[in-house]
Amino acid sequence: MSLRFALVLVIAACWIAIGASIVIKQLGQEERAEQPPFFFTLSPDDLRNISISSGENATSWHFREDERRWYFDDESDVPTDLYRWGGITQLLGGPRSQRELKKTIDNPELYGLDDPLLSITVRLRDERELTVEMGDLTPDGGAHYASQSGYDQLYTVDYSWGDVMLRLVEEPPYPEWFFTMDPAEATEILLFEENEVTSGFAIDDESGEWVVCDLPAVDAPCKGTNPADGEVILDYLTHFGNPVIDGAEVLNVTDLADYVPYGVDRDAPYVHIRREVEVRELLTEVYRTSMVIGDVTPDGNHRYAVANETQDIIRVDREWADQLLAMFELSRQ
Repeated sequence: MSLRFALVLVIAACWIAIGASIVIKQLGQEERAEQPPFFFTLSPDDLRNISISSGENATSWHFREDERRWYFDDESDVPTDLYRWGGITQLLGGPRSQRELKKTIDNPELYGLDDPLLSITVRLRDERELTVEMGDLTPDGGAHYASQSGYDQLYTVDYSWGDVMLRLVEEPPYPEWFFTMDPAEATEILLFEENEVTSGFAIDDESGEWVVCDLPAVDAPCKGTNPADGEVILDYLTHFGNPVIDGAEVLNVTDLADYVPYGVDRDAPYVHIRREVEVRELLTEVYRTSMVIGDVTPDGNHRYAVANETQDIIRVDREWADQLLAMFELSRQ
């Protein structure tokens, strides 16, 4: 091959490479141009406060850097549920909009933005704040009209993003131990001491009345023939179903030995409630609600407890807890 011919081939190859790179770059630009824009892009690590309101409902949270956990503002020491909260800060860090409809919102009422369905405010570590407001659904139901503080544009955001944000305020992501219970759902009460059932009560299938269970309890719910005081049982369930919870003392306890200093180990008094909930006709689901009652806190105002088999040690009002413990004494008489 002559040197001249080789140079021609090299030059041709260079032009082909340049042309290909231009085409690829243009295709990449077109692909990016087709991607819907972001309202904003924030690092989830920069978020420090989140407030969400919808109608009469409003909830807010703050981030505790020392624990790397998010907590409710209206409850002193109640963290968010890790399962429910997972991914929320990523979603809030950059809600992708479907499209920009208008450069300026001419009439907010047309889009439900005069009285927004949802308002979300985030505050960053540098104290900057940003608010997104979400209005009515678009005619096809696939998105919500939305706007961002400091900007005039009208956007749409995917309805699924809005649904996730709405659920945060309509069904706040409280941990499993922060609960209430309908006493009408209860069908069985079991009281444990030193990891053994010491007494039990259940609703008799035939009479529909509460009975004292025969021990050892074999069936679930347990069985018995001696009638129990239904009014006392109802009062107890009503009291149990409205716990006075002060907050978390220790989160994510994994070593059984770490429960002992708080008196909430396996030998502590333990209340177990069986609940039956009719979700629809001919379909009933069974749930269990429980509370381990431990030692008195140093200030004397609370007791340590573990609720619903979680790995968190919490503080409950001492008077409230002592009323639960009174049933243990009553059942021994």
